[in-house]
Amino acid sequence: MIYRFFSHRIAWLALIVSLGIGALFVHTMWSMRKEHWDYQLRTNTNLSSTLAKGLEWSLDAVDLSLQKTAIALRETQVLENGEDTTPNQALLDALWRDINNSNLLVLDNQGRIVHRAQGVQSVGKQFLAHDFFQAFRTDSHHGVFIGRPTKELLMGEYVLPVARAVRGKYGLLTGVVVGTLRMQDINAWLSTMNLGQHSGVNVIRDDGLVLTRFPYQEMQSLQSLAGSQNLAHFLATPQGNFVGTAVIDGVQRLYTHNKVGHYPLLVNVAQSTQAMLHGWARNAWQLGAFALLLMLSCLGLAIMFTRELARRESMEADLFTEKERMRLTLQSISDAVICTDAQGRITYLNPVAKELTGWTMDDARHQPVEIMHVLRDATGGYVQASPLRLALESGQAIERARTTVTHRFNGERVEMEESASPVISADGVVLGAVAVLRDVTVTAAREARMQRLAFHDVLTGLPNRLLLQDRALQAIAQSKRTGDMLAVVYLDLDRFKQINDSLGHHAGDAALVHAAKALQACVRESDTVCRLGGDEFVVLLPALTSEAHLMGIAQKIQQACALPFTWDGKDYVLHASGGVALYPVHAVQWDALLHCADAAMYAAKKAGRHQIRLYQPQAEASLLVCAEVPEDVV
Repeated sequence: MIYRFFSHRIAWLALIVSLGIGALFVHTMWSMRKEHWDYQLRTNTNLSSTLAKGLEWSLDAVDLSLQKTAIALRETQVLENGEDTTPNQALLDALWRDINNSNLLVLDNQGRIVHRAQGVQSVGKQFLAHDFFQAFRTDSHHGVFIGRPTKELLMGEYVLPVARAVRGKYGLLTGVVVGTLRMQDINAWLSTMNLGQHSGVNVIRDDGLVLTRFPYQEMQSLQSLAGSQNLAHFLATPQGNFVGTAVIDGVQRLYTHNKVGHYPLLVNVAQSTQAMLHGWARNAWQLGAFALLLMLSCLGLAIMFTRELARRESMEADLFTEKERMRLTLQSISDAVICTDAQGRITYLNPVAKELTGWTMDDARHQPVEIMHVLRDATGGYVQASPLRLALESGQAIERARTTVTHRFNGERVEMEESASPVISADGVVLGAVAVLRDVTVTAAREARMQRLAFHDVLTGLPNRLLLQDRALQAIAQSKRTGDMLAVVYLDLDRFKQINDSLGHHAGDAALVHAAKALQACVRESDTVCRLGGDEFVVLLPALTSEAHLMGIAQKIQQACALPFTWDGKDYVLHASGGVALYPVHAVQWDALLHCADAAMYAAKKAGRHQIRLYQPQAEASLLVCAEVPEDVV
């Protein structure tokens, strides 16, 4: 099975794609890790720089007060001579105000408080053992000194001592000025930095003493990093970064440090490498699982494709056999069969279709199916659409539709009964269509004759009463919409009975045919001339604009009826009596309208014949047209 799998090129392609996906994932995740690390490094660098600068500004404010106080104490020599012996009492008063406003305390050379600001421990308390005093007493430190955090300076609250020495004229230590920074304020400031688990911010003295640490944990404060490799990195450059293992808790961190101005302090932002890469690692696992899924999917699809290829090869053999069977069947049937694609282009003709249309398969292939159908008559008017095209457009089968097929060479037209069905895929997409055509020329001619006999007069070929009623109803509906006038003319030939009785029925039939042709010739195409029976005719006149228009048509009708017809070499004139009814003036229903016209016709006969009268309700019909009867015509 493995050999058969790798014998297909698609299997090798799937393997290459899978390996490509894996390589792309590794490259992407490594690039993301580098970008994430660089971003965290820039963030920590900016953070440590900002914290160092902020702490420097706080220390500058305290140190400025210390320097001013130390200078004033040296000038007034208050620590050498005593408070009441100074020669400049005004300067001393200003000094004590500055000390009180700056929250400072002054120690003498024995570490005792000689002056304090409000809230500082009582005067006389001794700080001889504290590092901020010992640093100056041993002459080992010059300038500002940052002491260990203590609770003894400010009401039991942790503060960070900031001290400067006061020296006499000969450089001897006469006292120490001490200012404070509240550790609570420093820790509250540092607590706003959320760096993740096992991460923090440290403030470290140059000798390695950790003055404070965030997250603030008292047991881990005031520990010393002296002698450690990490402290050596901190002191090597004013600012920098490196990855190292913490001395206090053994956690690996990225250290980013900055020296706090000229003070013996540095600020260190220490972020756990595990916390830094936690988000990246989570994404790496998620994307890795997705990449693995894609790789397995590629291999799975390759297996499916190889199986599908084998199945299709078997199906193709079966389909070829079935196709041959269908081809032989289509060639054997007596009906014409036409197949097209989804665009209606011919793809197959069986032998009967070739013979019927005159097209060969080579010539007809890819031609539209309309080349075989008659879609326009001689005048360019629309005949009918191809049922096969309708089946393609609607996606529905067309059963036993009538169509006309024309021969390619001799132009012979054949009436066909066509059934067309679309070929639809399993997804509902129309792939093509198949049409079966059967010659029904004789049947169509018979049906057309029966249709004409049902709606037309056999003798004259005019519409009969049934067709007249249908057209009248349509004309009435149109008049309702447009507001046009509609007229019905009821005619009766005046001398028809005499001609029929004296000359015979053949002459009577000839007279009726002559009258029918004359009436058809004098009216519009939109008008309808109907023979009701015997010598009675009805003319339907829709869309009349005025009574004058009606008068003109009535004169033409009267003149047409007065035209002589010839029988056995003699001319005979019939004339006609007629009545006219108007819609909607006289009636709104067809039967009533025809009855009114009939009543007006009888009024015309009663008044002397050879005339057409307009129906008047409850009055004598008014005369529209009266014919002049020549005396020399029989």
